[in-house]
Amino acid sequence: MKKIPLILLAVFLAMATVSPAQAGNQKNKRPAIADAFLDEELTYNIGFWIFENVAEGKVSLKKGADGDYIATLSAYTTGVVEWALLKRKDTYTVHLKMSEDGQRFIPKTFEKSVEMRGTVRQSITYFDYENGVVRWKAWGGGKDEREGEGTIPPGVSVYDPITAFYNFRYGVYGPPEEGREYKIHTFPKGDEVPFIELRIAKNGDKGNIEYDPKEAFLVFAKVNKDLFGSQSGNIEVVFTKDMLPTDAVAKDIIFFGDVRGKLVKMGVSMGFENKAAAKTR
Repeated sequence: MKKIPLILLAVFLAMATVSPAQAGNQKNKRPAIADAFLDEELTYNIGFWIFENVAEGKVSLKKGADGDYIATLSAYTTGVVEWALLKRKDTYTVHLKMSEDGQRFIPKTFEKSVEMRGTVRQSITYFDYENGVVRWKAWGGGKDEREGEGTIPPGVSVYDPITAFYNFRYGVYGPPEEGREYKIHTFPKGDEVPFIELRIAKNGDKGNIEYDPKEAFLVFAKVNKDLFGSQSGNIEVVFTKDMLPTDAVAKDIIFFGDVRGKLVKMGVSMGFENKAAAKTR
């Protein structure tokens, strides 16, 4: 599996127009998950070291063909750092379908493309639920084509990071509660199925992002450090009570250190009031 730069993870989450808490109290009126996210676009400024606004990330969800949905995350360097980082652009595209009850997203394919000064590296992962396997292949960047697969155990659902966070913010894995922990199965490696681990901060927990606990909450995440090119795999994200991710810090990124992401623009199908009072230290 190719690495996913943590620069992108800090900014890839998209805003839900209906919060899980609101939807949970109105079960008869709860929309399908696609209706809560469709036609959104969030834009984040990205910084690291002493630099701010050295890259920009965007994430959106659109309607695809045959009842599918397409989630796209892209990030690209800007300004002086664009030259220093070899004019890089990363694009991630996930083809999704909804569960039969419309209450969660299920990934079908996960595609990655990394462009650096004319050189392109690509990979694609197929989720084959019928046969219980995840297959991937990668090519480009001056390397031979590679491929592999992992086993999906019976009764286990697996998710790529983008699908998992849409589902998390919609309340698929349970409502956000102080101190609550979540374990979400992700890309299998052979017979091993690793987890994305999430924990909502409780009183006394301190992170690297300042926020108002009356208006927002902090999530500590831990992912496979090899998957994201991190020395620790640790991430912190601030969400509003309406599950809008406003700020994030991806910790210990190789070469970059701590990478910061901040929401700067929202384009949505419905109006939304940003209630978070969060800022990065």
